[in-house]
Amino acid sequence: MQIDEKLLDKLAIGEVNALLEGLDDPELRRNPAFLAKVREFLKQNKLQTTPETQGVQKIQKVVEEIPTFDLDGQVS
Repeated sequence: MQIDEKLLDKLAIGEVNALLEGLDDPELRRNPAFLAKVREFLKQNKLQTTPETQGVQKIQKVVEEIPTFDLDGQVS
């Protein structure tokens, strides 16, 4: 089955736009299921972030500040 490339491009653009709109939504961008879909989209399309990607350094800093909890609920 052959699908017109213009139609495929339109579908791909729609998917990208939907993901971007979701990332702009304060509630949706904190939803683990939605973020999993974003990560899957990036993986499927072989898109990778690097330390130079805008926002990555901020995420790394925040992650470093998250305390580690042991099995007894003690913070280390």
